[in-house]
Amino acid sequence: MFSLVRSLEYLEQVNTVLGIILNGLLLYAVMRFSGTYLGAYKQLLTCFASADMFLVIMHVLMRPRTILVGYTHAVVTDTVFDDRRITALFVAFQSIPFTLIGVHFLYRYWSVRRPHLIALFSNKKFVAFLISLTSGSMTSWFLMSVYGTGGEEESAARKSVVEACQHKYGRRIEHAWIVLDHWRDDRFDAALFLTIVLTDVLMFSSLSLATIFAIRTFYHIKNTAKMSAQFIQLQKKLLLALCAQTFVPSVFVYIPCVVTINIPLFRIHVDIFHDISMPLFTCFPVLDASVMILLITDYRKGLMGIIWKKKVNNEATSRFTT
Repeated sequence: MFSLVRSLEYLEQVNTVLGIILNGLLLYAVMRFSGTYLGAYKQLLTCFASADMFLVIMHVLMRPRTILVGYTHAVVTDTVFDDRRITALFVAFQSIPFTLIGVHFLYRYWSVRRPHLIALFSNKKFVAFLISLTSGSMTSWFLMSVYGTGGEEESAARKSVVEACQHKYGRRIEHAWIVLDHWRDDRFDAALFLTIVLTDVLMFSSLSLATIFAIRTFYHIKNTAKMSAQFIQLQKKLLLALCAQTFVPSVFVYIPCVVTINIPLFRIHVDIFHDISMPLFTCFPVLDASVMILLITDYRKGLMGIIWKKKVNNEATSRFTT
């Protein structure tokens, strides 16, 4: 088990470096190589890459861990503050990419079905509204984590996860815990169950909304007769990239969240999911940036052109000096 824990810690470290590098390259590509056809969409791509880099940095600073002891699920951050509100803040940050994905799909849908509405993405009031949605989602996750869970009070559940964390990771963290003690004293906790249901609803609603926009966009691309073949091909390519981009957080964030939160409720004890969940979170920013760089031709060719040009220049310099 300790070799697995050590391997997963190495994976997190590698993903941290790759996440910063790849999202930095994506930000550069968006600013340097975005064609005029992207319009305001490049601002959304900038927001997404910036959010990914922010999540990478926060992961490094907060060092989160998930623990399962019996049927008790717990999340903790390892910081100098030792405060469960810091852990709740980390949980709240995980809602950012899901809100942005919904906004991305809305943009793609409007590009095909309501192109006259695209100008709203350059409207300050509409942008402020989108920011308020993102902030509202974060606030909801934060408040549910602080007030809808345990871990603040001294309890047998918190003591058990403190000991488990010290045994597994060599770190004794006393107060920064968010604890879901599903079956305290072998009794069903209705209030905690409500928190879990609300969390599931928030996660699935954002994914469902994105799916609806994607299906409707594909439908209108396929059935419209008012668009040029070039425009249709462009929209298909961008929508495919966005679908691939959505697949990444679904696998590396959605599924780990749903599994780790819900399986203890059904009295299932499989702690491997808790061990790998945070390392999987760190895979998301890496793969997310990789998908966008590989699938958007302008970015892929632009970055490859820089690498190739540098290689050619180095070879020319080498021939000159020899």
